[in-house]
Amino acid sequence: FADYFIFGVASSAYQIEGSIGRGLNIWDGFTHRYPSKGGPDHGNGDTTCDSYSYWQKDIDVIDELNATGYRFSFAWSRIIPRGRRNRGVNKDGIKYYRDLIKGLLERNITPFVTLFHWDLPQVLQDDYEGFLSRQIIDDFRDYADLCFEEFGDLVKNWITINQLYTVPIRGYGLGSDAPGRCSHWHDSTCYAGNSATEPYIVAHHQLLAHA
Repeated sequence: FADYFIFGVASSAYQIEGSIGRGLNIWDGFTHRYPSKGGPDHGNGDTTCDSYSYWQKDIDVIDELNATGYRFSFAWSRIIPRGRRNRGVNKDGIKYYRDLIKGLLERNITPFVTLFHWDLPQVLQDDYEGFLSRQIIDDFRDYADLCFEEFGDLVKNWITINQLYTVPIRGYGLGSDAPGRCSHWHDSTCYAGNSATEPYIVAHHQLLAHA
């Protein structure tokens, strides 16, 4: 491999950070409402491996693997607990991610940051059903702008939305992922939804938010 080739590892905020110090997201509500959909162990992200508290050990492990890149996601609800920038920014959340990124750079590990890995703040789902509404485009833009302002001096590689098809298909078509919407003929446990139309609306709004 060429010297510039990056061997990396990856994670996502909901899967590793735990819930300390952040607002609720749609996966919190989903895994508590439908424990069986959280996996065979009925798991949730309340604690996980508590990377929020042990991020320095995570960096040690990445370094031991001789990895030169780390793709991880920001938890929108850790940075803006109430979803919308005009409702307040969590400075502790900003500090947490800046410390993490600086720690990576000190070990010559390149950060690749994903802005949205499916964990929409629950309040935005409650306000207007999240990506079903065009309002999400403005709120995502404001969140992204804030991240660029706060971390742009440290991060040069950004990913807007992880696996864009997942939320429309699994979250709004099948009901197997958060927020758990689908047609009742497909899954009677879905709290609402239309599997024939909503995935297309959500995908369209995700593309516009990405743009």
